[in-house]
Amino acid sequence: MTRGEVLKYAIAFALRRARKVVRGLKDELTEAQRFEIADHVVGQLKDHGDPWGLSEDAKSGPAPTT
Repeated sequence: MTRGEVLKYAIAFALRRARKVVRGLKDELTEAQRFEIADHVVGQLKDHGDPWGLSEDAKSGPAPTT
């Protein structure tokens, strides 16, 4: 899984409650709509030079703790 794919899933998850912040959105977004938006966002980021390394493999293992 690439870093871009991880970001796409995180964005799609975050969009579950988009209706509360998007004015005029009467219904919740469907899962397909959320993933379409997330895919578009990641694509736009990649088109702008990809300084985030979204095409690189995501590191596996536990998340760092602080």
